[in-house]
Amino acid sequence: MKPATEKYTPKKNWRLEDIDFGAIDSTLVRDDEQLFFLLTSASFVEIMADLYARNLVDHYQDNPDASAWLTDHWRQEEIQHGKSLRAYIRAAWPEFDWDSAYHGFAQQYGALCTAEELEPSRALEMAARCVVETGTSTLYRCLYDYANEPVLKQLLTQIKADEVRHFTHFHRLFQAYNAIEKNSAATVARTIWRRIREIGDDDGYVAFKHAFIGRHPDTPFNDADYVRFSKKINRWARRRYPYRMAVDMLLAPLPLAPFLKRLLRLPLTAVARATIF
Repeated sequence: MKPATEKYTPKKNWRLEDIDFGAIDSTLVRDDEQLFFLLTSASFVEIMADLYARNLVDHYQDNPDASAWLTDHWRQEEIQHGKSLRAYIRAAWPEFDWDSAYHGFAQQYGALCTAEELEPSRALEMAARCVVETGTSTLYRCLYDYANEPVLKQLLTQIKADEVRHFTHFHRLFQAYNAIEKNSAATVARTIWRRIREIGDDDGYVAFKHAFIGRHPDTPFNDADYVRFSKKINRWARRRYPYRMAVDMLLAPLPLAPFLKRLLRLPLTAVARATIF
């Protein structure tokens, strides 16, 4: 049975040409290696959306509306995020060979990103996608709050708005599929928790590894470099992370009454503050 999904109405989206990369004040970012690694890792993962999209389209091939949105909107916008971040990196850190570093990332990570990673249930995969979009939305929110370079601020404004829109549409698709599958709140919660624990396990590590190799070609990479970076990022994120926003987004797919979600919001936000990062 095909789910009753809403027809997607696209908004007039921004274009790469709207960002004046020639106006970047590189003096504000050049020495910020933490920012370099965050932006470069994000650019690698976003441009790989072509592969993620193919896997998802195959998973939802019997739903033309979902497949069309994934192909024509989500995929295109994610790739644009990656291309715009790549353009920013090339302008701000011109000595970095982005193409060579990305080639290494794509070879290693492409082998890990397979259809077998998807949830077997259509509804539960959409719940898992909500978790991923929560992660990207909150990451770009942190980066926006941290950034003091005007062009980067403008770029992050556009990207974070796109990610929230993507979350909203994945949530609608989840609701449509779950109206048929009727997964319980406990089942959905287990899927959400499992995907939370997986965030950054492969893509974050592999992206950082190849960004590090590209930035420090004469220094052998080892896992301790990633551990040190992760600890620094955790301290950085703890001061900026929008915990309330993340909790609200993660509660959204749970098939619970609204008043129960309101009751859960404050204690879950407190738990998140105490345990995340």
